[in-house]
Amino acid sequence: MYLSLAAIRFLLSLPSAVAVGLLLLPRLMDVEGQPGPSTAASLLLRLRAAGAESGRFKAAVAALGLIRAFLGFALLYATARQIFPAEISIDFRTLSEFTIGTSVGKAWIATQLIAFLFAGLAIARLFVQSEFVEQATLVVGVLVLATISVTGHAIDDGLPRWTQASFLLHTAAGLTWLGGLVGLIWWMLTARGKLPEAAARLAERWSLVAKVAMVLVAISGFAIAWENVGSVPNLLATPYGRLLTLKLIFLCGVLLAALLLARYLTRRPAGEFNFDWYGKVGVAETLFGLALLSIAGYIAVITPASHETNLYWPLPFRLSYIATWGQKPAMFSSIWWWGVAALTLAVAAALIWWTPATRAYRRFATPAIASAALVALAVSLSTEAYTDTYDDPTQDYTAESVARGFAHFQELCTGCHGAQGEGNGPLAKDLKNAQGVLVQPADLTAPHVGTHTIGDIFHWLTHGGQSGVMPSFREQLDTDDRWDVINFLLMLSYSNRARFMSPQPMIQWLIAPDFALVDPDEKAPSLFRLRGAPTLVSFARCAAASGEAAQEREKSLTIAHEAAKAAGAHHVTIYDDACSAQTKGWEPVHPKQVEAAYSVINRYPNEPISEEIEEAHFVIDRSGYVRARFRKFAPDDASATKLAGLVAELSREPLIEINLHSH
Repeated sequence: MYLSLAAIRFLLSLPSAVAVGLLLLPRLMDVEGQPGPSTAASLLLRLRAAGAESGRFKAAVAALGLIRAFLGFALLYATARQIFPAEISIDFRTLSEFTIGTSVGKAWIATQLIAFLFAGLAIARLFVQSEFVEQATLVVGVLVLATISVTGHAIDDGLPRWTQASFLLHTAAGLTWLGGLVGLIWWMLTARGKLPEAAARLAERWSLVAKVAMVLVAISGFAIAWENVGSVPNLLATPYGRLLTLKLIFLCGVLLAALLLARYLTRRPAGEFNFDWYGKVGVAETLFGLALLSIAGYIAVITPASHETNLYWPLPFRLSYIATWGQKPAMFSSIWWWGVAALTLAVAAALIWWTPATRAYRRFATPAIASAALVALAVSLSTEAYTDTYDDPTQDYTAESVARGFAHFQELCTGCHGAQGEGNGPLAKDLKNAQGVLVQPADLTAPHVGTHTIGDIFHWLTHGGQSGVMPSFREQLDTDDRWDVINFLLMLSYSNRARFMSPQPMIQWLIAPDFALVDPDEKAPSLFRLRGAPTLVSFARCAAASGEAAQEREKSLTIAHEAAKAAGAHHVTIYDDACSAQTKGWEPVHPKQVEAAYSVINRYPNEPISEEIEEAHFVIDRSGYVRARFRKFAPDDASATKLAGLVAELSREPLIEINLHSH
């Protein structure tokens, strides 16, 4: 169904583009083949004469306008067929209800009204000789081109307004360029008896229009890709991204042909114009443009790369500074040697370019050697990758997911990796690979865990580890369970650094796992929704303390609650029933899972790890990062003052939009 919808979009776009091109072309022509006047006083006369010159295009424009208008009904049916389940038949009544009752249908009505207005104006040109009608037809024609995008992703209410506007600008500029190019090449290939200077002047004026259109296409295309692709890897890991990459290749073909035509215009002999050569190169540019249009029609109706969940990375490697040079490789390692080769080749390319004795070869030698330098640099930045490397998780990074992953880890992984993931489990000393070589299980709390993507870890859980020792857990854990384990491993990898958290603020490196909050009004149903102001997340077990310790804990919780309130911070509390209700703030829906998750990072030097948190207070900044921790609050330790100062400092920091799976 996607293919048929894309084909209809192509058939909608092309007639409209050619019609607008045929309207635009006469306005770039000289009257009777003579150079156009340059004075403002005679400009109106030239435009009127150009309108008369366009008389031979009037019937074609009217026919193309009608084709576009009536093809819109086929688009409506194809769109409805894609949205409705296959078992539901689409009759006139169903189609009418869909058109009137949905935002997609209402957008279609608006575009059809504009299309029929354009067709009506195009027909009126057959009977009325008016400059106003000519200009109105051209303006409405460009509007028809812009609104073609409304039948695709531009109608998505979830997109920012500037992205939606970029769609309109992108299609209007791109299709105006393509339609004008078709008209120009048709004129060139049929230009028998035309003066060379008239052809050159037309080509030069068209070149200016094309340059403006391409700049608009590039700017708006970047804005669209920024929102719909999401990341550079998605260009290869998703169907949308791969098609967009192919579209960029065709765009390079368009620009190369345009460059050849522009060079010809600047170097042609005076009084000559090679119509055949110009037309043939223009045909090549047009074919590339039609390929662009066909791909654009298809990617406009498929899932954007940033929303795609089925990612497939086709290469056995990926580029990563963190996983290569970021690990400070040893001198004379392969990473180091490839880096040296890249630097040496880059210096050689520069010397060949600037040395007078080698300048005769620089046009070819410098690009070749510079390309080799880029390849060497890429190799030095390469690390192993898998088909799942850029997979998107099916489970959000939440405390509930971490707790589930924690349980799976304890059941299946502690034998090798140890209870705390440090690679010291009871089976660790006897593990051997297929060659009989002893293999030490990975320390999952070490910083090197951050050099892998979460998709890498998912691949190892699914197919087995790199060393050949870790088995596949595909049978024991379904897809969601594996992503739960990965969310736990993300927390675990932070645990070593988390030991040193204190009331002093740390850099933004540890993202707080989200969790659901009890909120009848649904104003802040999760921790993540509290972003915008710092949050104090407090844990306490009041029933575990007695006597003087119980009184101290109660005082600590009271000070924490009042200090957070006075500082203007949110307060989220995970307390047991023995704690005073006066000290409680926002409460989680699943307190046990939240406690289990945060116990992973509630570590202290030289102290045993516990899954239960007696008392701890984490300060989360307005963007969602854990920045500090208090063990307790006391009247005489200035902890309340420290919290107030910390909240004030964090409140002044800019709000950062974070991905909850950033690692």
